[in-house]
Amino acid sequence: MITAPSREADVIIVGAGISGMIAARALLAAGLTPLVLEADDRVGGRILTEEALPGLPVELGAQWIGDTHHRMFALAEELGVQTFPQYDDGETSYQLAGSGVLRQNDFHSRFGAELAELEKVLRLLDELAAEVPPEAPWLAPHAAEWDSITAGAWYDGQGLSPVARTLLEICTVGILAVPTVEVSFLHLLFTIQTCGVTSELFAESEGGAQTTRFVGGTGEIPRRLAALIADHLVLEAPVLLIEHGAEQVTVTCRGGLVARGRRVIVTLSPTLAGRIMYDPPLPGVRDQLTQRLPNASAMKAFFVYDEPFWRADGLNGQLISDIGPARMSNDTCMPGDGRGVLLLFLEGDQARTYGRLPTDRRRGALTAELVRHFGPKAAHPECYVDGEWAERQWTRGCYNANCGPLVWTTFGPALAAPVGAIHWAGTDTATHWSAYMEGAVESGERAAAAVIGELGG
Repeated sequence: MITAPSREADVIIVGAGISGMIAARALLAAGLTPLVLEADDRVGGRILTEEALPGLPVELGAQWIGDTHHRMFALAEELGVQTFPQYDDGETSYQLAGSGVLRQNDFHSRFGAELAELEKVLRLLDELAAEVPPEAPWLAPHAAEWDSITAGAWYDGQGLSPVARTLLEICTVGILAVPTVEVSFLHLLFTIQTCGVTSELFAESEGGAQTTRFVGGTGEIPRRLAALIADHLVLEAPVLLIEHGAEQVTVTCRGGLVARGRRVIVTLSPTLAGRIMYDPPLPGVRDQLTQRLPNASAMKAFFVYDEPFWRADGLNGQLISDIGPARMSNDTCMPGDGRGVLLLFLEGDQARTYGRLPTDRRRGALTAELVRHFGPKAAHPECYVDGEWAERQWTRGCYNANCGPLVWTTFGPALAAPVGAIHWAGTDTATHWSAYMEGAVESGERAAAAVIGELGG
């Protein structure tokens, strides 16, 4: 008779993304023994750094932190990972609502009135979001009203010009990675509130969410965290079943590993957490919640050139377009490396549509877009790399989960509330910068603190 391997720990943690490893580290510091079980053959979750060419990392997953991401700055400093500012010198290239390709100054001159309309809507969003308690959005004074309509429907009701409405859609989909007609207006306000204000959320300059990058790639963060908990980490251990009682949990993995502990922290996205079997079954409200929180759709495509030629033309490498396939782009060159790197984002419908095409067709369509905005040199990259997240077995989408209408007000309290010995973490459960790495750190710290409070340490 072959006996299945087993492990004992105080706390079992499901998932070796940032939140899971942060929780493990906090538990160790409190004198408790964690065991982190990761389904994939690597750590990092939705952080994935790969080399496009030797010595040139590209970020297929999470890439930036912002000026108010204090936990991530502190973590990087502690781990010895240096940061550098996102390149932002020069003009953005626009192509919206039949305008043709326009540089930023020309675009602002032509559409100044439309941009003023947009600014008023952003300020109104700030005012409304201030009424939403991030720890309990369903308690907002107008929660029932706001949760009964989509963000897209609210946008449509603001009387915006086509240029302003299109620009607002592109910016919002860049954050949520789904069309605004799929997201509750209350959820949009919650997102704004957890991240500060709309000007910070949409900006790539001072105060925004995308101001700073990591030397060596974002993957340095999970790699160095994993080294600190190496004796408490098991890869390629997909969790199939969590049996839970008042004071003991038993976690069974594919392949036969059985882990036993006193508590379990599940850090997966809600929809993936819902695919685990639980005995006894979870309360219906929690199960119903996970059925209504799908992962978003996003992919990134990188073009590598022998130099960043667009900078000499006075451009910052950013485009905003409703023609596509990509809606936005960034200059993602690495400091000290002379090569030029342009990153194109495909999110929401664009990821769903172009992510399913053969690579050569997708690359061809993206190349044509870059040529429109940055000229004929864009047609001749040294290298092309892209990555789509819905096809990845252990993520099934990226980079957040969004509540549709009536989800927050009907099921919201079940998102982070423990179920007996089971605690929930992951960036989607955060109340500060939810859906960002900053939120992942916060959620790991919160879950660990709750467990430490219950078990002592």
